[in-house]
Amino acid sequence: MNSATTSSNGANRGPCSCRHPPFQYTDYDTEHIGEDSHGADIAVSTCKACGSVWLKYLVEEPHHSRSGRWWRVELPADAAKGVSAASARGLIECSAEGFAGGSYFDSQGHAITAPIRIR
Repeated sequence: MNSATTSSNGANRGPCSCRHPPFQYTDYDTEHIGEDSHGADIAVSTCKACGSVWLKYLVEEPHHSRSGRWWRVELPADAAKGVSAASARGLIECSAEGFAGGSYFDSQGHAITAPIRIR
């Protein structure tokens, strides 16, 4: 019996590395969207192995040590086309689950669930 489930974009939610931190940038095709009004770097990445689409929100404050932090949530493939720098934060905070990490959290990535709040 196969215990894998199907994600919102139809990809297999099995043991793919895109669902288990730490994440390797080489495992994705990434499109940089830009920066939002808070100075966060926004990117949409597609897993090369399973095709899952991920929205990443990265905050770095160079004038503060250990301030680097990121959040990533899975998107339906059709929603990825409409992502903008202005909409990214809201999409992350409205998600039921995802991942967060960075030096701020002292983490290479950990699972998070709603409510998700970017800080």
